[in-house]
Amino acid sequence: MSHGTLNDYIEKSKIEGARLPSIQKATWCFQMASAVAHAHYTAHTFHMDIKPANFLLDADRNLILIDWEQSGAAPYTLAPEADGAWDVKEMATSASSEETANAATPRLVYEKYSGPYRENLAWGQPKWNVFPSWKDTCPRALDAAEVFSLGRTMWMLLNRVPQSELEDCNEVVMSWNDATDEVPNDWKGVVGRCLDPDPNARIGLRQLVDFWKVVTRDDVA
Repeated sequence: MSHGTLNDYIEKSKIEGARLPSIQKATWCFQMASAVAHAHYTAHTFHMDIKPANFLLDADRNLILIDWEQSGAAPYTLAPEADGAWDVKEMATSASSEETANAATPRLVYEKYSGPYRENLAWGQPKWNVFPSWKDTCPRALDAAEVFSLGRTMWMLLNRVPQSELEDCNEVVMSWNDATDEVPNDWKGVVGRCLDPDPNARIGLRQLVDFWKVVTRDDVA
């Protein structure tokens, strides 16, 4: 892999002040979302540790998602509800009419775990990995958590924030610096929807793929 990782690119870009064409950034966002969607809907698995350093750039500058150990996650890209402290279930929403009842989507309801200590990771953090159980019992929660991680990774790319600047960060703060003046507002908006604190309010994984697919198609046209 002659071009290193996406994080390598972000670091180099920031140091050199280089700016990447918008179509390349959009293509990378599309490839990131597509890789995770393939994992969820075709391979029926998850990644868990989505971050710039886990995307390799091949000789043609296409992104390849690596590190499938599922043995830990970076705190600066991990969804807050996936820190091992929460369980989740779907609950049907109440509706006042037949029309809204037919259109209603069950809500994801998170409950703080209060039982005995639990651990299913021999190393890495968090010690309780919720992804295996969510994959089987609540796939929508799994989608929402990895959409958050995708949004965080996309924000790091578009904002040129390398991982080294976030390693000691204890909270998710999303702001846009002067380097993102050329980033379209709808791109910023979709990243913001990925990072909504309420998993129910986040954009769906399939919607995220479709958004970037349209952007890349329109930019090429």
